[in-house]
Amino acid sequence: MKKILFATTALVATASVAAADVTFTGMGRFGVKSVSTDAVAAVAGKMTTTAQSTAAAAVGADGTITAGAVTAAVVGTTAATDAEKLSAVNAVAAARVALQNNTTATAVAIADLEADLADAEANLAAISDTAAVAKKTTTDITSRMQIDVKASVELDSGITLGAATRFRSTDGAAGVGFNAPTFTMSTGGLTLVVGNNYGQMYHGNMSVNNVGLTGLGFEADVFTGFDEYSSNGTGPQGADVNYSMGNLSMGVSHAKGSGSTQASVSYSADALSFGASMQDGKAKADDFSSVGVGYAFAGGSVNLAYGDNNGTKTTVLGGTYSVAAATSVTAFVKDTNTAGVKNVYGVGVSHDLGGASLKAGYVDNAAGSVADFGIVFNF
Repeated sequence: MKKILFATTALVATASVAAADVTFTGMGRFGVKSVSTDAVAAVAGKMTTTAQSTAAAAVGADGTITAGAVTAAVVGTTAATDAEKLSAVNAVAAARVALQNNTTATAVAIADLEADLADAEANLAAISDTAAVAKKTTTDITSRMQIDVKASVELDSGITLGAATRFRSTDGAAGVGFNAPTFTMSTGGLTLVVGNNYGQMYHGNMSVNNVGLTGLGFEADVFTGFDEYSSNGTGPQGADVNYSMGNLSMGVSHAKGSGSTQASVSYSADALSFGASMQDGKAKADDFSSVGVGYAFAGGSVNLAYGDNNGTKTTVLGGTYSVAAATSVTAFVKDTNTAGVKNVYGVGVSHDLGGASLKAGYVDNAAGSVADFGIVFNF
């Protein structure tokens, strides 16, 4: 009788509990990565006789302070002589001594001395020679293991609730744990995401075609630095509200930590896809906007993206093409539209091994170049 009662109680207790779906998926990769930094030529110190705007105070032999019109030279186009460099070193030393020996002076006089020291140090830095830096290349093993845990349940009302978390260890890192979880609630075309939310920036087609085993800095993205999902940390800890209807998708997001707000809209029509996204940050440096368009054709695709980060404008063009049944080649070029900054370009190849992929890539960036080669597989 007791066994029947217990079984009946358990049946009643679980009758209203919806069936949950829990999945474990992941990926692994390993290979070799090489990073090279370009050589930097020596630069001779420069100066000019143009005076700085702040007048310096004069310090007498007896330690008295007198407001004066002594000015320091600033960086310019005339090569500094050894005598001028020595004079700059002595000026810094004299300014430091004057400040240390006159701690009882008036606040105005102390402020003048502090300004003198700052001017002297800036001038010394400007006219000092910069030593040459040789090209440097480092090569090492690279690896990553990632496990994604996802759970979802559908309520009687048709609403689906979900939760997800990720474990990731890169290049042998130990002591890492799962990241902050992401929670979702969806019905029809409407989805709410909270916690380690994803944001909206990638919905705007701002990423074209990254290359290599590791992504090699993800230079094919028009920019980085905005609020987004974190695979190792807590992420924005905000919320996304996304809505999809046919080929049209849109969404808004807010990040709790930074206080930024994002929005996106995307649309696809046959082989064409369009997208736009933006982030409104608390500071101008955190303002981002991007637009992108893509076109898919038999055996490949081409993508064009344009972004603006507080006045820094970037254009990226990339594409991928299947050169054989199991092999594809990807390439991109990025223009930061900044004088004196070279364009970034990358090329990569991927070969399907049947259950895994062999990937290799090379990127020439602003600092030098980076390349990798290895195998990636999913499970």
